[in-house]
Amino acid sequence: MRWLRRRLLGYELVYRRDVPDGRIALTFDDGPSEWTPPILDALQAHGARATFFLLGEHVLRLPEIAARIARDAHEVACHGFDHADLALLPSETVRGELGRAREAISSATGVRPRLFRPPFATSSARVARAAAAVSLEPTILRDVDPADWRADDSATVASAVLDAVRPGSIVCLHDGVPQGNRGTSDRTVTIAAVEQLVPELQARGLELVTVSELLA
Repeated sequence: MRWLRRRLLGYELVYRRDVPDGRIALTFDDGPSEWTPPILDALQAHGARATFFLLGEHVLRLPEIAARIARDAHEVACHGFDHADLALLPSETVRGELGRAREAISSATGVRPRLFRPPFATSSARVARAAAAVSLEPTILRDVDPADWRADDSATVASAVLDAVRPGSIVCLHDGVPQGNRGTSDRTVTIAAVEQLVPELQARGLELVTVSELLA
């Protein structure tokens, strides 16, 4: 009983969803960036949809790309303001940072984000509860993580996804480079991986939908 658990705990963490069909969700963290448009082009070429967990400070820098994400019928969601580790911050500060991010995203896209993924995909219940308190829920984590943010070979990223994905999966990829980045300096590997992955996933009978569509 998901609704009862959510009511008792005050938050919900989602890693994947059991579905009766071939739906999966591709998600992208840390954008928008200059690497986002080629990813949008690849998705558009195959009629695929995805969810983009945006950073507020990146939205302020590139509002036109954030707007295109929404215009292309993808889902915009919140990834925080500046990629700080929210698990290390007081709950009041977390709520303030998420509110700033949400307003930046709403202003640029015309869409009020509902879903949230914390930086570093922390499963902190306190952070998830703080997000829910500012109407960012559920907290979305992932069950497929190919670590594209540090990869130097797109084929390795694509293979990692294809080996692990199954109906109901939430795949975590990255279209931006946040402050304090510990991986590669750009996302060209992710772009190439997406160009390989999207047609292959569809050829396997999987439907690429937004997270909200997956959860429906």
